[in-house]
Amino acid sequence: MSITGHKSLTIFYCSLVTVLVLTGCFDSQDPDTASDPGSKEPVTVKVAEIMPWQKALPRHFPGVVSPARRAVLSTRTNGTIKSIRVEAGDQVHAGDVLVHIESRDLEAAVAGTKAQLQAAEASAAKALRDVNRLKRLYREDLIARNRLELARIKQQKSAANVEKLRAELQVQQVNRSYAHITAPFTGIVSQVVMDEGSFTGPGRPVLILEDRTALQIDVPIPSKTADQITPQDVLSVSDPSMSRPLQARYVAILPAMENASAGQVLRLSLENPPETIQPGQVVDVLLNETGQKGLVALPRAALIRRGQLTGVLVVEQKQKKTFVYLHWIRLAAQNFEENDFIPVSQGLDPGEFVVLHPSSDLRDGQQVRPEGKYF
Repeated sequence: MSITGHKSLTIFYCSLVTVLVLTGCFDSQDPDTASDPGSKEPVTVKVAEIMPWQKALPRHFPGVVSPARRAVLSTRTNGTIKSIRVEAGDQVHAGDVLVHIESRDLEAAVAGTKAQLQAAEASAAKALRDVNRLKRLYREDLIARNRLELARIKQQKSAANVEKLRAELQVQQVNRSYAHITAPFTGIVSQVVMDEGSFTGPGRPVLILEDRTALQIDVPIPSKTADQITPQDVLSVSDPSMSRPLQARYVAILPAMENASAGQVLRLSLENPPETIQPGQVVDVLLNETGQKGLVALPRAALIRRGQLTGVLVVEQKQKKTFVYLHWIRLAAQNFEENDFIPVSQGLDPGEFVVLHPSSDLRDGQQVRPEGKYF
């Protein structure tokens, strides 16, 4: 190729590169300007002012149900279980015999003590007659005084022996009563621990009796919450099986751990509970906390949910322009049932303005035009 051809080709390539560079320069934009929502035409939005929270704050806590009275029944004697008259779920009354323990040795002990007592009573009666007879003879000066004194000593020993055997008989009869386990109160047999034919002894559980006419509910709560509860507070208990919440009575606040600041247990009493609530069940307890500081009231219409996050668009003014910025917030009650406002513990301050019914087209940092009175 000639020198003239090489020069022409070089000039062509240089012209092409120049055209591409110039084209790229004219088509490109400032990234900040292209992505800045504030450069768009302001969007008209409705706003509301954030106010301090004035109401009581309802909070939900799980509570474990247990019977108000619960007795683990056993016997104080060793023996084989002869018969069990009840099954789990049976209703029993105070004084009903529930379990029989083999008691032939106890019956024999009672019979032997009775026989000894009868003999001792006969001997004591004879000794008393002898004393009375010797008294007459002594008055007639027919016997010496020491003979009467010896008879009195014998009569006193006989009487003491009678009292001793009577006490032994009472003990034997009490021991025999332990061969029958009776219901200490009216309730329901919740569990039969041992079977017929099993050998039992003192302290070994045979069956468990529960009084379910009143239930006890233990609710673990923080210490700050416990400090705000008073015996006059109305506490509600609910469960999916209930048509409406039930009122529970305050009983006490108990320490849950050695360090009281770690948590405490609120104990409630539920009188005449429905059959749908049983011991061992977990129910929802509603507490209305008062005196909460730092909470603000957020209009429900301003709430934005994105997955597990909750936020709002806060209106701010900069250089005589108004923009919206996304703030992530923390709700003070997840299951709050009020229609208009939700308590918020973090992310908002009183006096700020938020966008109501925020459109999905609004972006963080976008310029807006608030409706109505603002600032």
